[in-house]
Amino acid sequence: MYATEADLVTRFGDDIENLKMMLPSQSSVNDAIQDATEEINGHIGGRYPLPLPNVPSNLRRMACDIARYRLYFQQPSEEVRQRYEDAIAFLKRVADNKAHLQIQSPETGQIVDDEPENKPSTMPIGTTYRGGIFGDDVLNMMPSIK
Repeated sequence: MYATEADLVTRFGDDIENLKMMLPSQSSVNDAIQDATEEINGHIGGRYPLPLPNVPSNLRRMACDIARYRLYFQQPSEEVRQRYEDAIAFLKRVADNKAHLQIQSPETGQIVDDEPENKPSTMPIGTTYRGGIFGDDVLNMMPSIK
């Protein structure tokens, strides 16, 4: 999961405690966090291999916003609804490759690029191709078109 109950309490304080008193079961908070995690995975799973090696702070914040929205089983406030919609809008941008999560590698601490590592290389115009099936000597033996 991308967030914990402690993360929710740290971010929203008494609001979570008040919601917990009105919830039907003790597992409701964990259920809301699990729902938020699954919703996030639905958006980012097409771009990033799951599970993520490291949870970026912006993803933890969005998980908290989504879980808080889910905890409001009645009408959420305008601020809660807006935070939820903002999180979903960002996740849609991530899914469309218009935004990045900035996931850090646990070993190196560097940002993990979600682009394929084996990109085809390009050569400047006028460079001689030196490998593959046909070398220059084979191509020079072929008849030219005039």
